Amino acid sequence: MNIEKALILGLNGGFGKLFSQLLSEEGISIFGIDLASQPDILSKCSNYLCSDLSQPDKNALALATEVDLLLICLPESVAFTALEYFVQVMPTNGLVVDTLSVKTPVAQKMANTRTDVQLLSINPMFAPDLGFYKNNVAAIDLRPGLRSASFISLMEKWGANVTVMTASEHDRYTAITQVLTHASIISFGLCLTKLGYETDKVLSVSTPVHRTMLTLFARIASKDPEIYWRIQLDNPYAKQAREALIESLEQLELLTCVNHQQEFCRILSTNKESLSPFLDELVADFSRILKS
Repeated sequence: MNIEKALILGLNGGFGKLFSQLLSEEGISIFGIDLASQPDILSKCSNYLCSDLSQPDKNALALATEVDLLLICLPESVAFTALEYFVQVMPTNGLVVDTLSVKTPVAQKMANTRTDVQLLSINPMFAPDLGFYKNNVAAIDLRPGLRSASFISLMEKWGANVTVMTASEHDRYTAITQVLTHASIISFGLCLTKLGYETDKVLSVSTPVHRTMLTLFARIASKDPEIYWRIQLDNPYAKQAREALIESLEQLELLTCVNHQQEFCRILSTNKESLSPFLDELVADFSRILKS
């Protein structure tokens, strides 16, 4: 069961453009909808419609009746509205794919949709400008079928490492890989302002680790803040992750206040062991980053 026609909601966004390029290279006809009067110059599209997807009209919905794949590359607030309207007019056995960063709410939403369509919820664990090659994708196959299997195979063909899991597993894991990681980096950036950071002066005496942290914060700060806000707000395990970060900083502060070097070394050693058997690989990865 092949995918021949795809409708991308949010065509001009980062992942909308990326998917339009890759799917068109597979010989799939691309229909696209977005707010702009014209498709982005990098978007590949044979049939484009300017429409407000928070209030889809009959022309927008009509496009969904002609496709095998509905790809939702939208923020959650708009994505849920689009899901409600567009899925109702999809052909039988059509495939619906979303790219939302938090999966429990969308899994619950999709559970109440038609039973004769295939549902695949994915989270590319990278910014779209990096592409799929050698990057991770989480996939929640909510209602599997031949087309959802084909879509997963396409992502693997593009070089992605695709891991299939449940919505709950996804949100627990990404509370660590996204919520905790982003919270740590953003907190680091906020500290720079509090400490009167002067980039032109401090960089001249910065360490490789500091500069790496600075580049991570710069990348987050240069992207759409709504993406990072929704991850912090919507993940059901986010509060637990941030509380763990706060408690760890408090623990470090207490150890220094009482000058307990032995306990500090013990904690680092214990957490070092938790990285086994990947410790050497991770250290080598960091060395390559510094040399690149």
